[in-house]
Amino acid sequence: MEQYRFTQDWFSRYAPQWQAALGELGPVHKALEVGSYEGRSSVWLIENVFRDGERGELHCIDSWEGGIEHLAGGIDMSAVERRFRRNIDLARTGREAMLSVHVHKGRSFDALVTLLAGGHRQSFDLVYVDGSHQCPDVLNDLVLCFALCRVGGLIVVDDYIWSQEKSGSEDLLNQPKLAVDAFVNCFRRKLRLHNLGIAQLYLTKTAD
Repeated sequence: MEQYRFTQDWFSRYAPQWQAALGELGPVHKALEVGSYEGRSSVWLIENVFRDGERGELHCIDSWEGGIEHLAGGIDMSAVERRFRRNIDLARTGREAMLSVHVHKGRSFDALVTLLAGGHRQSFDLVYVDGSHQCPDVLNDLVLCFALCRVGGLIVVDDYIWSQEKSGSEDLLNQPKLAVDAFVNCFRRKLRLHNLGIAQLYLTKTAD
C-alpha cells in the first residue's frame, strides 16, 4: 500500500471478515461499490478479489460531493477524488487488458437506476454498500443493489451501527441502521446473514 495515497483507513480492519465471506462466494468477475472515497476498498478488491489472468469488471459509484460528516470536517472532496483516480490507476497497472473499472460520478440513486436500465440487473457477484449514511439514501441503495446482485451473490453493508450524533442523542433518520433493518426484515426470505460481526453486515442473496 506504500505507493498509494490515503488519508483514512476505514476498511482494513474488516479484511478478515471479507475473506471469510468471500471464501463461500467463489470467483468474483463483476463487483459494484457504492461509495468509493479515496479508493482504499476499491484497491483492496482489485488486489485481493479479482483473479490474475481472468477478466474482471469493477463499478465504482461516488458523487465526491461529501456527506454531512465530510462537510462538517471541512474535507476537500476534489482532492479526495483525485487521490481515488490516482490510486485506481496504480492498482490497475499491468492489468488494464483484463480488468475494466467503470467510475460513475454522481448520486448513487441515479447511477444505480442507470445500471439497472442498462441491463446489469442480477449480474453482480459482489456488491459493497458504503455511500450516504442518511436513512432514506441507504434504503434506496440497498433495494436497488439487491436487484443488481445475482442470486448467490454477496452484499456487504458498511457502518450498520454508525451515527453522526453522540450516544444518547442519535437521530434515527441520520444513520444507516433503521434502513438496514427495514431492508433485511423485508427481504429476509431472500437473504442469508453471515455471523461476522455487526459493524458490517454480510448478506448472501438466496432468491430474487
